[in-house]
Amino acid sequence: MRKIAANYICLPGFPLVKNGYVILEQGRVKDVVDTGGRIREIQGLEFYGGLIVAAYVAAYQGRLEEGDLLLPWLDEIYRRGGKEYQGVGIWEGADLLKLTWTNKTKFRLL
Repeated sequence: MRKIAANYICLPGFPLVKNGYVILEQGRVKDVVDTGGRIREIQGLEFYGGLIVAAYVAAYQGRLEEGDLLLPWLDEIYRRGGKEYQGVGIWEGADLLKLTWTNKTKFRLL
């Protein structure tokens, strides 16, 4: 079991969570934990700065341009891709105050 925290989590089938964490078992999301915005130390918890997303969004991110709003875009991709997926990744370098894409945003598989 793996626990991964980030500034934001946006995954199919779960509401947007700020400063929460994802519980993974064998590469599949078992749960998303909303900490109420306050991450505390938990044994084995990994923290990454950015936005956790389903891994399959990396195949579509080439369509994003500077300033694009991430949440409506993710909603559309998730609507098309469904709720079944394997693995998560993180977008680092996005504007997390506005939740927009920047030219510095990079995807990393977790």
